[in-house]
Amino acid sequence: MKRILNIIGIFFLSIIVFTSCQKSPEELNEGSPQTRAAGVTGTYYWYNGEKIYLTPKNDKQFILFKTSDANSLSSLFTASAPGTSKAETSMQKVVLSSHLEPIDENNSLPAEDYSWATISTNDLNAAKSSAIIYSAPYFTLPDGKEAGLSHLFYVKVKSIKDLRTLQQFAEENKVTILGRNGYMRDWYTLSCTNESAGNALDMANIFYETGLFEACQPDLMCDDDLYAVVNDPLYSSQWHLKNTATAGVDINFENARAESLGSENIIVAVVDHGIQLDHPDLNVHTISYDSETGTRPSKVYGTHGTNCSGFISAKTNNGIGIASIAPNCKLMSISNTLMGNPDSRQKRADAINFACNNGAAVISNSWGSSVKYQVIDDAISNALRNGRSGKGCVVVFASGNDYQSTVGYPANCNPEVIAVGAISSSGMRASFSNYGSALDVVAPGEDVITTTTNSGYSSAISGTSFACPLVAGVAALVLSVNPDLTQKQVADIIESTAKKCGNYSYTTQSGHTNGTWNNQMGYGLVDAYAAVIKAKNTGSTVYFNDKTVTTDTVISGDEISATNVTVKNNAKLTFTNAKSIIITQPFTVELTSSLELSLQ
Repeated sequence: MKRILNIIGIFFLSIIVFTSCQKSPEELNEGSPQTRAAGVTGTYYWYNGEKIYLTPKNDKQFILFKTSDANSLSSLFTASAPGTSKAETSMQKVVLSSHLEPIDENNSLPAEDYSWATISTNDLNAAKSSAIIYSAPYFTLPDGKEAGLSHLFYVKVKSIKDLRTLQQFAEENKVTILGRNGYMRDWYTLSCTNESAGNALDMANIFYETGLFEACQPDLMCDDDLYAVVNDPLYSSQWHLKNTATAGVDINFENARAESLGSENIIVAVVDHGIQLDHPDLNVHTISYDSETGTRPSKVYGTHGTNCSGFISAKTNNGIGIASIAPNCKLMSISNTLMGNPDSRQKRADAINFACNNGAAVISNSWGSSVKYQVIDDAISNALRNGRSGKGCVVVFASGNDYQSTVGYPANCNPEVIAVGAISSSGMRASFSNYGSALDVVAPGEDVITTTTNSGYSSAISGTSFACPLVAGVAALVLSVNPDLTQKQVADIIESTAKKCGNYSYTTQSGHTNGTWNNQMGYGLVDAYAAVIKAKNTGSTVYFNDKTVTTDTVISGDEISATNVTVKNNAKLTFTNAKSIIITQPFTVELTSSLELSLQ
């Protein structure tokens, strides 16, 4: 039951204590387990208990060979014209995840040096070379993109006791267990050759359909999507921070800045192409990492990571460049090529796990994958559950730039991920921005300016890639003012304080519990100021001290303690949703202003 007390006029309080003793229980709903079913014809792989169908391509093949045998295959890589390549891709070394570890102390990781390439099927048939120790076709994915099948597949055991079963199956099918993931030790990487009972897709399905393993997936190589679009015209103002053309269609930067600039103790990891570490206008942490090689510092594989970082923590009020939402927070650069190479998805998982294990509070991801991987899902779940000493990392993903009515993967893989779409400066959904039931919030992402490599700046760039880090920056601000919040509380705060912008109908819908929602805009446009204020007022005790209230203000929390407060200029101060409110003098409400107290 809620009790409301309105107080209007001039009064002075010494100490007043209000209490409430009723608490409403919460019910938990548990989902039913998925079952697996074999027997459906067609080419497919398994993801989360469901079959994802593939269309074989007949024109090209992935090949694997010992690097020492490359000379014997030179005819496959040299075209008739000097300096040209006959192969679809040049020969590349196979570089496995640096976090693979031996399965037991008596084993060591394979030391053989292998290379791979993509060649035409006709050339493969003509070569008939024994130096090619494995080949496999390419496939068309459900979204129309193509993926190559490497020699690798991944198996997740149900328990450590199942290792012996895995070893037995590997021996029977002539595949090699290369090692297990050092971050997630229930995941094993296996390798096929032409002597195996099938290619990596066949093996993954055979292993999974025994019912003995939790998950089995082939290593399908597909370049990840970078959710950015670059336009020509120079757009030289940061409308996403303060929109002078359409008032209110921004992230409320100026008001948020008055509350917090962020904390240097809050680290935001950017999993991307890598950040220019010495950019003069970026606040970069000393810890960085390259998930391709497992080494430090991070590398720069393109401009995209530096682009994204400027929205989070560009140095502000320093006389150069641009401003940002959380300039005092630190950026952790985690680099990856985001290309379709062997073992590439395990390296994406390594990147997320590294961020989680090395102090990142927020992990920003402006990329997507056409291939869904449970090893990536598990890395995300690990960060959400175990990051920040059990409070969880806040994981933010871009919704995608595919002009689709469904949110892209991995943004849609876990309901606790914050999936971010993009809007234009008019407050409408950007035409390219994916939307749908998994969308949580939107942020500016069309014709925006940010940092780029070579210590420069990019203008008029667009994409959900740039909406995503804005929300990551707001999450960092929220944790800066209240570091005790769980990742779920941070997400709830961001979603429940979002502004309902655009000409859209926001309604109460099942499964969306943080206010009214719209399938094109989620809960609305992220509001940094409102989120920070709510974060300050979330916790066991909310302190509202030394304040002069001149506009309507709402403070909520389980317990509210207030002192040295003046309410004036027709303002209304509301203390709400509290079990107890303690007001200590001095506390003044001037004539025509008011105070409302609402107890649970």
